Amino acid sequence: MNIIQLEYLKSIILGQLLLEANDNLKTTTQYRQSLKNRINSLNKDLEHIVSEEYVKMHKSEPEMLLNIERKIESLVHKLATKTIDELVMLEAIIEKYETNKEWFLEYAESEFLKIE
Repeated sequence: MNIIQLEYLKSIILGQLLLEANDNLKTTTQYRQSLKNRINSLNKDLEHIVSEEYVKMHKSEPEMLLNIERKIESLVHKLATKTIDELVMLEAIIEKYETNKEWFLEYAESEFLKIE
């Protein structure tokens, strides 16, 4: 995927986080179905833009793509279910990662599943 398509993909992920956060407001007076519909519409537009490249990637590297999808889905779920305090702590962890990537790359691994 090229840089632009990766940015569209990032927008889809962030849009999904917004959708899930909005779903948590269903029982409040701030909840707006129209907002959810607009976010869904934007996500569909973005998904359409990256779909061709997604198909190409899936054909050439299905295992890698599946693992990336699983990790991103897991990350989106984790972020969407965290409290504000936890999100602040996660930001601090990300900051530590950014300042010392070498340590993380040496001692922290992300496990990928093998497709069989």
